Amino acid sequence: MTGYTSWQDTTVQSAIAKDQEDLAAAIEQVQRETEQQAEQLRREGAAQKAAAAASLEEARNKWQEHVAKVKSQLQERKGELDVKRAELKADDAEGCASFAIDFAGSAILEAEYAELEAVRARTEAEALASR
Repeated sequence: MTGYTSWQDTTVQSAIAKDQEDLAAAIEQVQRETEQQAEQLRREGAAQKAAAAASLEEARNKWQEHVAKVKSQLQERKGELDVKRAELKADDAEGCASFAIDFAGSAILEAEYAELEAVRARTEAEALASR
C-alpha cells in the first residue's frame, strides 16, 4: 500500500507541476500578445500623429499662401475707384470669407475626429491593460 501511495503522490505532483508549466506558458503567451498589441497601437498612433502633423502643415502652408495672395491682390487694388472693380473685390473678399469659414469648419471636424481616435486608442489601451 505504501508503494501505491508513493506512486500516486508522484503522479499527482507531476500533474500539478505540468499544470503549473501550462499555466505559466499561457500567461507568457498572453503577455507577449498584449505587448505586441500595445506596440502595434503605439506604431499606429505614431503614424496617425505623423499623418495629422503633415496634413496640418500642408493646410497651414496653403492657408498662408492664400492669405499672402489675398493681401497682395488687395494691395494692388487698393487705389482703384472703379465701381466694377470694387464689386469684384467685394466678391473676392466674400469668397475668402467663405473659404475661411469652410476651413474653420473642416478644422473643427478634424479635431473631433482626432479626439474620437484618441478616445478609441485610450479605450483599447485600457482594455489591454486590464486583461
